[in-house]
Amino acid sequence: MQNIICPPPSHHRPDDRVVEVFLHAHEQGRFSNNLDWLKQSERNVEVIAIAEDGTRLAVEHTRVFAFEGHMQQEAVLRPIAERLEALRLPGLSGKWVQIHFRTNFIGRKLRKRYALVQDEIVKFLEPKLPTIAPDYQHVTTFDIPIPLPDGRRPTITCDVEVWGDMDVKKPILVSGVLPHDQKLEAQVTHALESKLQKLVDSEADMRFLMIDLPTISHSEIAVARIIRDAQGEFPLLNKIDQVVFAKTFAFDSEGCVFFRAWNPKTQGLSDQLQASVALGA
Repeated sequence: MQNIICPPPSHHRPDDRVVEVFLHAHEQGRFSNNLDWLKQSERNVEVIAIAEDGTRLAVEHTRVFAFEGHMQQEAVLRPIAERLEALRLPGLSGKWVQIHFRTNFIGRKLRKRYALVQDEIVKFLEPKLPTIAPDYQHVTTFDIPIPLPDGRRPTITCDVEVWGDMDVKKPILVSGVLPHDQKLEAQVTHALESKLQKLVDSEADMRFLMIDLPTISHSEIAVARIIRDAQGEFPLLNKIDQVVFAKTFAFDSEGCVFFRAWNPKTQGLSDQLQASVALGA
């Protein structure tokens, strides 16, 4: 896998930052020097990137969110993630712990006791995380009991993966799990319905649709298969040069994005490309 070192993105909008990193990594930065960022208050793609030879590349970004009802669910997850990711535990040197919470992991009743939920999750996982042996092929599932004043003990389920021989700045990463089966298919289909037409309408010689996958728990190959199977329903895909998958699960913590491209015409999937940005730069 090729690793490209990229300058820190200049934009603050998350979508733009991912696109900007990609343009620096793609074809040795061919399209990175002349960028026309378009107004998102209007019906535009993210950017028109112009190469030195005048070739115009349009890039439209969309994200497959971790949760159904993503805005509310991710807002609920964020404080728990911040507390867990702030832990500095003995025994995690050289390990990367990835904690995945499932869709709708907390119901209304537990939200009313959210401080208790946070405390119990941290208290439960803190002694267990250092004891899990690194294994790329194994997922450990925990059902975390939340003792309530009325005596009930509902549980919150999370999955934990531990990778070894990893040099990471933050040894714990917390995320949601992408929806599976019909839910994932519905999200991808919605992305195609909402993004393809304006990408095709853009004034460009080449057109890339970027699909951002923010968690580690789902494969870009699975999303490519969904797009391939839906290709008959979306003839505009034949006017797109590449669908670029951006796996951004390690962007905020490690400054890494993993890119892979799928060609709708040839059905070919490129090798994975890692783009690395210096954190704090």
